Amino acid sequence: MTVVVGFIPTSVGFAALDAAREEAELRGGPLIIVNVVREGDAEDPRHAGPGQIDQAHERTHRASVRVDVRQISAEHDIADALLKVVEDEKAELLVIGIRREREFARHLLGTTAQKLLLASRCEVLVV
Repeated sequence: MTVVVGFIPTSVGFAALDAAREEAELRGGPLIIVNVVREGDAEDPRHAGPGQIDQAHERTHRASVRVDVRQISAEHDIADALLKVVEDEKAELLVIGIRREREFARHLLGTTAQKLLLASRCEVLVV
């Protein structure tokens, strides 16, 4: 069963990647790693550069399931881009990481995470 992970090149993103790999192996894979690049926002720290994409490959190259790494672009909404991959791939699970650095973040979900949790047609694992 397909597992999709929304990947950002941060410690939280790599934790989500590791959890997604484990879930894909438990479920029989494949694992689809998706980094969404927002058009017109080249400096966004959530955009993975070539070295960070290589790190994602390195962390998953020994997986017992097929791994596909994609970097896709979105005009506006990162959540919509991830949800489209989930739908197109008929994913059983979506894995996302939640940042917890700020005090107020413990009480509120970001709009992207909230939309993914409410709109996803599959299970969502939050790391």
